[in-house]
Amino acid sequence: MVQCNPVRRPRATLLLVAVLLGITACGGGSSSSSSGASPVLQYVGNSTCPTEGTTPYNANGDGKPTAPAVNSQPPVGEAIAEMPHSHVSPPAKVMYNHNPPTSGCHYNLGFGVAPIQNGAYDGYIAVLYNCPSGCDPQFQQLRQWYKSLPPDPSGTVAYARVIIIPYTDMTVPFACVSWDWYDPIPVFSLDEVKRFYSNHVGHAPEPSGP
Repeated sequence: MVQCNPVRRPRATLLLVAVLLGITACGGGSSSSSSGASPVLQYVGNSTCPTEGTTPYNANGDGKPTAPAVNSQPPVGEAIAEMPHSHVSPPAKVMYNHNPPTSGCHYNLGFGVAPIQNGAYDGYIAVLYNCPSGCDPQFQQLRQWYKSLPPDPSGTVAYARVIIIPYTDMTVPFACVSWDWYDPIPVFSLDEVKRFYSNHVGHAPEPSGP
């Protein structure tokens, strides 16, 4: 499991993290089926996002969390220790145990007061990029790929469950995340993005928003 030291994020980054976690947590039905056992994870918190009084989304018989299922084996990416999924209110600040966050306390998007406008967001698998010198050719590939995707096959929402957003705190230029799953991409590969999407789409756990 990949872990990094907790880092206190500035407010602008926290708003992005709120969007990121709110979206990667959102789930809904999927027409795909998984095979094989999901990995068992640690359930960890800290003073800004404690585990006391909380439970993981998916727990085995010992109460330990298991990562959301995947659409095919072997899984694409790394399973990351799960933090609580409690909603917090602005201006709360949360320290995340993994960068970029793959779980943790987050603002409530679409179900009440939130730091962004309520509504539907094109998400659930997040593709992150960090390109200080620019990466327009790669970004255009991602845009074209997104436009080519069919709507959510479950019919829960009328768009593909992907969001492509900048995330400048990463140590890699590209990465894909879903709840409890992380796939760093040091050298851009649209094929790897497609593999992660196909492997994880439709299995994030939180109920869909409006």
